[in-house]
Amino acid sequence: MHKFVLAFLLSVVSLSSFSAPYEATGVTTLSRFISYNQYGNGDVVFRVKNPSPTCHGYWITEKDPGFNANLSAVLAAYHAQSKVKIRAITDQEYKWAGSSYHWCKLYSIEYPEI
Repeated sequence: MHKFVLAFLLSVVSLSSFSAPYEATGVTTLSRFISYNQYGNGDVVFRVKNPSPTCHGYWITEKDPGFNANLSAVLAAYHAQSKVKIRAITDQEYKWAGSSYHWCKLYSIEYPEI
């Protein structure tokens, strides 16, 4: 029980220490996937069927520490049409430069329990 409480408190503290604004989609599926070879040194962008209010789509770049794991999760969700929940950073500082629309920086991709 103590381990559960400790894990919960650590997750709350880690989310509250994250200063950039973020928002989440509801449970949805991926509707589009684009991988760029040159643009942004290998940027990957994707859209969901039910995006969050601010985000036209979502992006990751090869420079991200979690790029490989997130790319695998995005590809798997896209091909299997799995239900996902996307959390993204909405701050203008993290807006993808490849479009005039507001593509938000991926914070996490979750395969929710259904």
